[in-house]
Amino acid sequence: MKKLIIGTLFLIVSISLVIYNEVKISHGYYTNIYSITNSGSKTENIKVYLEATFIAGTIKNDDNNSFYVVFGDGVQYIVYMNNKLANKINKYLLDNPEKSYKIVGLTKTIPKDLLEPGKKFVKMWLDENHHHESEEHSHDISNDEFYHYFGHVYLDTNLDNSVKLIIYITGFIGLILVLSFIIKKYHLL
Repeated sequence: MKKLIIGTLFLIVSISLVIYNEVKISHGYYTNIYSITNSGSKTENIKVYLEATFIAGTIKNDDNNSFYVVFGDGVQYIVYMNNKLANKINKYLLDNPEKSYKIVGLTKTIPKDLLEPGKKFVKMWLDENHHHESEEHSHDISNDEFYHYFGHVYLDTNLDNSVKLIIYITGFIGLILVLSFIIKKYHLL
């Protein structure tokens, strides 16, 4: 009986944390990243969200995470996230073109080593998507233009994962305790 009570408490705490996290996002505890990048702020560790409508591509790849260019609010942002999450978001947006996907995380200052790959990405994007027949197909991008396009901060989703990890661990412990009680009580094994 003790395992059932403790397990149930863990499950309740886990569910409460999920609800609490969602309420924080939807009731203004997170700031829309547009207000941060539009003001030119360089402030780190602000809890932000982005209503993503399109993932344009990557600027820099790591093993499991990458810097992505993501559109939302009619503006482009740099988002650092897990590649699996990016694929999930991209699939959702392609399957639901009229909807957006809320991405949450913390702001981090854009590192200097992201400038050159970011400028190349913007140049390629402009060359492919913004030209007229009479225009030359070359857009050279300065550092100032880079910051004009992206702002001085990016959204880092991986730093917000610590809360999710706590929720998952708490829920998993609760589930194991409840299942072990049920198995023992009803002699299922």
